[in-house]
Amino acid sequence: MIIELLNRDKHIIQIKSIDEMPSDLYDICSIQIIDYNQEDIKNLEKLFNINTAILNNSKDIEISSHYLEEATQLAFNFSFPYFTPQDKIEEVVISFILKEEIMFSFMAVNFEQFIPENKKKEHFENIKTLPFTLDSFLLMMIGIVPDYFADLTEVMAKNIKTIYSNLQKQKDFSEQELDEITALKFNNLIVKESLDEFRRILHLLRKSKKLTSEIKENIFSELNDLNVINEYVQNNFERLNDLKDYVSNKIDLEQNRIFKTLTIITTCISLPMLVAGFYGMNFKYMPELEWKYGYIYVILLLLVSFVGPLIWFKRKKWLR
Repeated sequence: MIIELLNRDKHIIQIKSIDEMPSDLYDICSIQIIDYNQEDIKNLEKLFNINTAILNNSKDIEISSHYLEEATQLAFNFSFPYFTPQDKIEEVVISFILKEEIMFSFMAVNFEQFIPENKKKEHFENIKTLPFTLDSFLLMMIGIVPDYFADLTEVMAKNIKTIYSNLQKQKDFSEQELDEITALKFNNLIVKESLDEFRRILHLLRKSKKLTSEIKENIFSELNDLNVINEYVQNNFERLNDLKDYVSNKIDLEQNRIFKTLTIITTCISLPMLVAGFYGMNFKYMPELEWKYGYIYVILLLLVSFVGPLIWFKRKKWLR
């Protein structure tokens, strides 16, 4: 477990166990707990007298599992999507508990590592003139996450455009392209679900009596931005659906060409085989056996039965 304490002078103090926790937390506005276990949670509950029930319900779909407001504290959680080195999107659940001017945050991995440094500095500059309190820290967090969703959605849109451009230059298609599109759709789905979850939390935070009017105004502004981002996420789904239809149609056309080719080959071979089979029967009386031109006649009949269907398919524009 790693514990990071952020004081009002914007200094980070990192400790590795609860035993190292300072007795006086007056100057502390944020306590970030990373890579914790159930035993750590029990110790933190006793030490700070907080209700950590929100940490155990992150996978439930009920809103009560993601937002819990009590008389002494406010708790919420949401999933945070991020790109893995394999260009696959995974998510980590981040839980926040606000109590007595301290924000407790719980996460399996430090989500801040996925946020560009310039973005963090930009948001720090926005609250530079403000006293570094729980409110200002909450303002910064509410601003950083929507910007991150915007950047993530932009990366997704670029990936979709890139694969669209590459596929337009491609002539042969296979299931591999469909698998790539399905992977992109799954990534976009994770972003969509996380975005909807975060928007729902912000709507509930706006109704809370524990937050100041300034924070609620900022939340309203961020919600408008998130609505625009959500439209882009939905556009990504539409582009992916169009792309999947495009590839599927190309594969169907290619399969039709293959079936046409097989039909032509089968027809052109089956007729000569029918003639050969007919004259290969061991009947006692076959007039052509005694005929002087019988052999030439059968050869010509085989050629006609092979070339005739080719001419017919050519007129039907099956052959090019």
